[in-house]
Amino acid sequence: MLGLGVGHPQQAADIGQEFGSPLATIRDYVERMAPRTQPPAPDVAVPRIIAANGPKMPALAGEIADGALPAVQPPEFTAQARQVLGPDKLLVVGLSVVPDSDRDRARAIARERVSAGLGQPSYTAGPARLGYSDQEIAEVSDRLVDAVIGHGDPAAIAAKVREHLAAGADHVTLLSQVGTEFSVGVDQLEWLAPALVGVDRSV
Repeated sequence: MLGLGVGHPQQAADIGQEFGSPLATIRDYVERMAPRTQPPAPDVAVPRIIAANGPKMPALAGEIADGALPAVQPPEFTAQARQVLGPDKLLVVGLSVVPDSDRDRARAIARERVSAGLGQPSYTAGPARLGYSDQEIAEVSDRLVDAVIGHGDPAAIAAKVREHLAAGADHVTLLSQVGTEFSVGVDQLEWLAPALVGVDRSV
């Protein structure tokens, strides 16, 4: 599977490019790509999914790709994306996780991640569109943190995975914090795995 996305304005600026319209950029890129085949099996189509965190990108993903990949979004967004995509497109959700048996500590770390994410233009308007108040967004409320990040022990993170699956996700990908040491990330996934084995559909 091939994932495509436009990134963030700062990433474009860092390489001397104009960010432009995300919708126009991704449409043009997909249209100019070679046919969806990949060696060594030239007759096998490679599914394409498009990073879709804004209100319009899921619809475009449904039109020009095989599905969408929203990330660090609450289950309400997953439900909206599924409605826009329809039943026959892939919906792969990226769930940021903070595995920790100390729930208060996990929530504090999760709050820092949400706060950092709200500094990105592509995420700032999202919570407001989903009904979170200005105060909840400004204070990075517990409700917002709990909706966006899977945090706590394995049972708590499995419960958040189930929320996204119930909202229409086909697959949930667990996202460790950027910069996590590889071996630490593997240990975290091994700790979570038993709680996820029985989750319905694909995790």
